[in-house]
Amino acid sequence: MIKLAIYWGGWAYFPFAVLCIWAILRAKPAVKVLASLALALTSVVAYARFIEPRRLEVHRETILLPGASETSPSIAIALFADPHIGMFGNAMPIRRIVQRINAEGVDAVFLAGDLTYHPDPEDIPEDFAALSELNAPLYAVLGNHDVGFPGDDLSDALFAMLQDTGAVVVHNRAYETEIGGKPVIVSGASDLWQRRQDFGFSSSLPADKPILLLTHNPDTALYVPDAFNYDLMLAGHTHGGQVRIPVLYKHVLPVRGPFDKERHRFETPAGERLVYVTTGTGLAGVPLRFLMPPRIDILTLHLPE
Repeated sequence: MIKLAIYWGGWAYFPFAVLCIWAILRAKPAVKVLASLALALTSVVAYARFIEPRRLEVHRETILLPGASETSPSIAIALFADPHIGMFGNAMPIRRIVQRINAEGVDAVFLAGDLTYHPDPEDIPEDFAALSELNAPLYAVLGNHDVGFPGDDLSDALFAMLQDTGAVVVHNRAYETEIGGKPVIVSGASDLWQRRQDFGFSSSLPADKPILLLTHNPDTALYVPDAFNYDLMLAGHTHGGQVRIPVLYKHVLPVRGPFDKERHRFETPAGERLVYVTTGTGLAGVPLRFLMPPRIDILTLHLPE
């Protein structure tokens, strides 16, 4: 398999780099130039394979929900997605993500799907056990890789694990709660590619509470009924391109619709909608990240009064 060949073949960089350095020091001038170019090019790939996937960053942003101002009450949430635990051993471990989120002292945590990437199903409870150590409530949905598009359908194993860790799964339903002492409705949609999204729950939601809509694929915004007036959609899926070579990055991973990363204002027949896309913490397709390191988004949301 090409994916695993890239993953394991990356280790060949180290003896190759030694050979290039030897040539730079000892060989003829023409060979020195070729060796220098080869070392530079392969070092970029080695960085993308060994270093950047282990650089966990935090991005902070303040968002005013519709009707809110900078002086309105606010809550702090952590959003992450696409850990893709499974095939690639250089994916960011869940424990590191949890530790970093706990250090931020947020009011709630949102996990926007694609927890797995061709894992051994028996490893799922152990791989995600650290989620139970979060200091804030966790709301989660599954993504396309979790429900078999592509790969095996791991829904049952993941739902059981999320229940054991205390997470609230909000597939096609809404959950009235308080976050940071503020009344909020957390709603969710199942994965778009699974074609089982059902927004029937939205018809009975109260109009006086802010509504957060959690899903995996931000293209869901294209299919939400106009009558569902959510305040902010939270999503993942795009990885921000993952290997973000200018111009070319959109052809590496599924960044096909109008949504790439971070905040988007999306026009619908019913008015403007707000969508926020996190760029993910894991790896899919290739075991590389370049100019798009793993990231947790810490969002301060000002709520309408």
